[in-house]
Amino acid sequence: MLNNSTNSKNLRVIKTARNIKDINDGAKKGFKPLMKSVVPSKEIRTKYAVLQSKITGEIKIIGDYRADPYLFDKTNDEFEKVIDWSYYYPYSFESPYAAYLLPPDLKINERVFLEDLIEDVVGLVWNQGDKYRLSSVEAIWNGNDFELDYQKMIDINEIVG
Repeated sequence: MLNNSTNSKNLRVIKTARNIKDINDGAKKGFKPLMKSVVPSKEIRTKYAVLQSKITGEIKIIGDYRADPYLFDKTNDEFEKVIDWSYYYPYSFESPYAAYLLPPDLKINERVFLEDLIEDVVGLVWNQGDKYRLSSVEAIWNGNDFELDYQKMIDINEIVG
């Protein structure tokens, strides 16, 4: 997961619990769990293709178009592409829910650092089509939820190549 946001302002860190045990442990310690569904974004994806050696049968997974021998040599004698370029959601989470553990003294309009972002927000794009999630971000507590301090297309990092 991409972390292109750092806690350089030494903001209060809000922890995320991603399973029932950790959520309940946080509640027992006085934190209020702010429950959220974990919903994969259709925007976030990465690509792959599978090449198989015609000689040994071994496979090779590639994720960069420049590593595809068929783009440069249509008569490749060493590898056969057995799965053409495909996209998939590259993240796996323990459960379909998670919670931000809110400290009891959290103030409205307090700026905090969400160390493990539950929401799927694009944080990095590659000009080859891959998009990766932002793992942490600054946010402001509005009394009901966090307002992420994130501006789409301004705060996104881009890889070219």
